Amino acid sequence: MKRTKGKRGSVLAVLLACICLAVFFGGCGKKEKASPGENLKEGELFRLNDAVCTKPEALIFVLSQKNRYEAGCGAEVWDVKVGDQTFEEYMKGNLQDFLVKMKCMAAMAAQYEVEPGDEEEKRIAQAAAVYLEGLPEQLKKDTGIDKKTVETVFREYYTASLLMEKLTADVSSEISEDEARVIAIQQIYLGTEGMDQAAKEQTRAEAEALLARAQSGEDFSTLAKDKNQSEVFERELVRGETEQAFEDAAFALSLEEISQVVETSDGFYLIRCVNNYDEAKTAQNKENLGKKHKSDRFRDYYEAFVADVTAVNNESAWESLSYRGSYGKADTDFYTIYSQYFPS
Repeated sequence: MKRTKGKRGSVLAVLLACICLAVFFGGCGKKEKASPGENLKEGELFRLNDAVCTKPEALIFVLSQKNRYEAGCGAEVWDVKVGDQTFEEYMKGNLQDFLVKMKCMAAMAAQYEVEPGDEEEKRIAQAAAVYLEGLPEQLKKDTGIDKKTVETVFREYYTASLLMEKLTADVSSEISEDEARVIAIQQIYLGTEGMDQAAKEQTRAEAEALLARAQSGEDFSTLAKDKNQSEVFERELVRGETEQAFEDAAFALSLEEISQVVETSDGFYLIRCVNNYDEAKTAQNKENLGKKHKSDRFRDYYEAFVADVTAVNNESAWESLSYRGSYGKADTDFYTIYSQYFPS
């Protein structure tokens, strides 16, 4: 109840992350293990039905991510602990998950007859050429990154976005002002966790007494300094992040109005509205909610598709993939070039 939620930006990688984490190699779907030379070749990381992801394809993302993180944090960033694993292990797990989804979406695109047009294919070829120009010849030899590999990655990355657009085109992104409204409130909280019924009723009476004092003109913030049992006094609020009783009371308030005593599972609240409509933040929330509606719809298509996909993972090939490798300086960045040729 007293927790707040953060928001993150939305690029294709984030949208893919919303679909279904660890779909194959740690969760659902048909999965197998492979050793080099068994079902996959040494440079092949995994196969989804007939689609194979190669190590050079993964290295395109590794090189760009490596340059970005090391530029800001130094080469030692890969040894930093993220929970019980190193940052390198964390990044490799995210990369595997992302590549699996991108390959799966490329296969879905064929099923739904989604593919880039002639103009998009020209841009894919141009973007790949610019990317390759920034790779030293020795780096190309060491990594196996060539024209075909780069064009494949740009094409599949772009096709994934086309697929999402097609399958969610009928999803309304129109969100009402009230559904998206962002408000600002002040609150006084009296907790009841662990109390018996008699103690709860006593706390309710204390809350009612505070309400009477606030309604008689006493300063709400002054009352909160003495009586609020939460570290949070002022907060922004959107729908769907608090218990329904709290949300209903808060969003029903006019500017500077104080609610009646609101009972929730963890205590009693008095709520004062200090801004019942933040126009700029409401507009941003409308956009975020529209994207969520589309993401939810796409997840249904995706999970239905992957239920019949067989995944074969080459664990030894994944183990050989490293962010620490001395690949040489790559004066090129996949994400930057992609955004230049596909800005939308």
